[in-house]
Amino acid sequence: MSALPDEELPVRLAAAEQALAVSEHRWFTRAGLLAALATGLTLMLPWTYSRRLGLSVWQLGVETQPQLALTWLAGLATTTALLILKPGHKAQAAAGITAVITLLFLSGAYQAGQLEALGDTWLGPGPAVALATTTCWLMTTAAHLLAHRNNPHLTPEAITRTIARLRRREP
Repeated sequence: MSALPDEELPVRLAAAEQALAVSEHRWFTRAGLLAALATGLTLMLPWTYSRRLGLSVWQLGVETQPQLALTWLAGLATTTALLILKPGHKAQAAAGITAVITLLFLSGAYQAGQLEALGDTWLGPGPAVALATTTCWLMTTAAHLLAHRNNPHLTPEAITRTIARLRRREP
């Protein structure tokens, strides 16, 4: 039999589950924050190359796509807000907003990569790298959303059966 009284076991189990949920939430948030920072760095890469008056000019992503810079800042803010929020409905809503913002950034980076021939203008490496890093950011955000969804098969009866099974295994 268990050395723990019946009143203490559910409290300890709930505390352990909460600690695990917070740890998992923080891990996914840190991974998303790193991917968001990598995406932001792509805005500092050259996105277009042009020749003007015999001079070669690289234009950074911040110069050519200022709306993407604002979109990235909004995504960074919501990703950072996830560090402050505890796991729950507010954190899932913030992760969902981050996913939408990430999709907007992804579509903007894709459109920026579809530069038409404007004479002496060529694409730089920025849009391609932005697509790759934004895809990573989207995957970490999607993993964060999927990891924190509620289990619909978790009923009080299932919890009672699991606790009874665990008690039978204890020495």
